Amino acid sequence: MNRFILFLTLSTSAVLPALSQEPPADKGSAYRDAASSIDEDLRKALDELAQVRATIATEKPAIAAEANRIAADLREKRRQSELARTSKEAAESEFEKAGNDLKVWRDEQVYIESLLLDFQNTQKITAGPGAPPEAPSNDLNVQLDLVDQVIAELGATGRVAVATGEAVAPDGTLTPGTFAKAGPVSWFMALDKSLSGLVMDGPDLRPKTVESGVTVSSIDALIRGESATLALDPTLGLAVELKKSETDFIEHTRQGGFWIYPILLLALIALVSSIIKWLQLSRIREFGASPVQKIVDSLNQGNPDAARTEAITLHHPARKLLERGIAFVEDNPQTSRDDLEEALYEKYLEATPALQRWLPLIAIASVTGPLLGLLGTVTGMMETFRLITVFGSGDAKMLASGIAEALITTEYGLAVAIPSLIMHALLSRKVQGIKSAMEMTSLAFLNGIKTA
Repeated sequence: MNRFILFLTLSTSAVLPALSQEPPADKGSAYRDAASSIDEDLRKALDELAQVRATIATEKPAIAAEANRIAADLREKRRQSELARTSKEAAESEFEKAGNDLKVWRDEQVYIESLLLDFQNTQKITAGPGAPPEAPSNDLNVQLDLVDQVIAELGATGRVAVATGEAVAPDGTLTPGTFAKAGPVSWFMALDKSLSGLVMDGPDLRPKTVESGVTVSSIDALIRGESATLALDPTLGLAVELKKSETDFIEHTRQGGFWIYPILLLALIALVSSIIKWLQLSRIREFGASPVQKIVDSLNQGNPDAARTEAITLHHPARKLLERGIAFVEDNPQTSRDDLEEALYEKYLEATPALQRWLPLIAIASVTGPLLGLLGTVTGMMETFRLITVFGSGDAKMLASGIAEALITTEYGLAVAIPSLIMHALLSRKVQGIKSAMEMTSLAFLNGIKTA
């Protein structure tokens, strides 16, 4: 259709100039000729259009089939791409899972190897006296063979193994004799039967006898294969040494050094002060508003003797305030409220120091005790470091004992400070309650007395 329109345009543009340049004599004939030419061209264009349409109709099925085939191929490629992407993600997930499993297996391998190495070291220590020392091996086969050997030995726990060797006596001498091993426990008996006991490894990995209360006859019977009853110390003598290291209170106190004595002096002062203050406050009895009201009514009725008699029955520091108020009102019947208040306040101030007495000493003990303990610890640590400078740090027991002695002063300082602090808080609260009662009594007395 487009080709037809283009052809018609070109034809018209070619005919019109010819008509304008050479106008024919008969215009009607010229128009007819032009119209006839145009109709001819139009028919040709329509024929050509029909031919093109026929060609398109002929080629369209093949093109549509090719387009369908390409679309099907595209869908298949997309499906294959999706499958490939899914397979890739699955492979990556499997690879990551395999990597994590491999890491876990490696960690388990390292853990098992460390367990085997620890088992090898433990077995070397408990292999029994007289056994030659062997260096730990990282060979898995060697370690597994050791496990099999130990399992085989455990299967024969009812059998007592006897071996000859040497053991270190408590005095440090190396004594030859015979070992009897039952499982992980070994006993030793010297050849001359002068030494016997439970066996443990010494600092140099040599077998060392410890005090266990085992008799020579019992070990001798065990070595000969006879039935015997033997004592067993699971701590290998450590319980005996621990029992020996325990000290009584006096010895424990002496280990604290010089600064322990000021702390004990503070403890004595705090104890005596607390007892005295507690006894003082325990004699004070609380009272209600009724006695004060009776005293006020008696004074208002002009009967100071009855008021004084009622005040004597009170066991409280407020009694002195009431007695002062009764005397002041009796001596000055027309006194003003301000003068009476000043008289009562003067008596209140006079009674306050007696209530506060002994409390500062308890407070000083609660604050100074920890400081003295810290001072003793510092000086003890300085002495320990001085010994390290001279003798070195090879002996851990010496350092541990020095540090323990240095901490004794802190222990005693806290033991003094904590009870002192609690007692000071309780007694101060009690004193504050008494002072509040005195203030309320003074206020009630002032409000009840008729003044000028």
